[in-house]
Amino acid sequence: MAVVGFDVVFQNRCIAVVKSGGIETVSNEFTDRCTPAVVSFNSKNRSIGNAAKKQMITNTASTVSHFKRLHGRLFQDHSVQAEKASLPYDLVPLNDGKVGIKVMYLDQEHHFRIEQVTAMLLTKLKDIAEANLQKKVVECVISIPSFFTDSERTSVLDAAKIASLNCLKLMNDSTAVALNYGIYKKDLPGCDENPKIVAFVDMGHSALQVLSTAFDPYLGWKDFDQRLVEYFCAEYKSRYKMDVKSKARAMLRLTQECEKLKKLMSSNSTDILLNIECFMYDKDVCGKMNRTIRHFLSF
Repeated sequence: MAVVGFDVVFQNRCIAVVKSGGIETVSNEFTDRCTPAVVSFNSKNRSIGNAAKKQMITNTASTVSHFKRLHGRLFQDHSVQAEKASLPYDLVPLNDGKVGIKVMYLDQEHHFRIEQVTAMLLTKLKDIAEANLQKKVVECVISIPSFFTDSERTSVLDAAKIASLNCLKLMNDSTAVALNYGIYKKDLPGCDENPKIVAFVDMGHSALQVLSTAFDPYLGWKDFDQRLVEYFCAEYKSRYKMDVKSKARAMLRLTQECEKLKKLMSSNSTDILLNIECFMYDKDVCGKMNRTIRHFLSF
């Protein structure tokens, strides 16, 4: 038996195990240490993780991602309705008023609960952990945002049960960050020395948390990506007369390219090109961006 840690985040999911005297992040079958939080349904089977992410463009309406904020929420919740506008797949109300995800699976329409989709991802993560450890995984610790309500936490626990996992503890993300700092830190002050003040900041893809007492659940790297998307949507409308927002696939492709552009800008100060072939109406588009252009990042 082995206890593993699952980082249930917005964009990618990670697995950690205690191994060889330390804590190790487990690689999946693609040798990636992060597994995309994506589930894709089609007429013959379902794909999870890296394989599902490849279908986001070709199977848009039945490929599910970015659903972490929907845990424990009612369909009529204003935050759900705001999130619904930016998702390429459809959300539907369930009999109990909670959020359901509508997809075509095995040539039939299905409405899945958020807990079911999260359970599919957790099952995938459990399989990866078992392949790495060469032993069965039953117990786990799951990290969640510090601002999750009781309803959201219960939803995550329900997903763990569906995946046949015994969740020993839900740990706040910022607590996990602090533990990661403290476990390996060798120069911490002693009991008789002056304290050392350290700020723990966890900025994920969709939210910002500081010391578990300050947070913004709607500010993350996703928002920087969105500002880039908005910038190029306006540019392509002006240059190419393209209404990018009218096509879900085009928006997904542009979002993926903007994510890559953002990462390149973090290590380069020069102009970085963005080129997309056969973007819309079989036309190629291009653009460029650098870190000195700031006006599109006004929040």
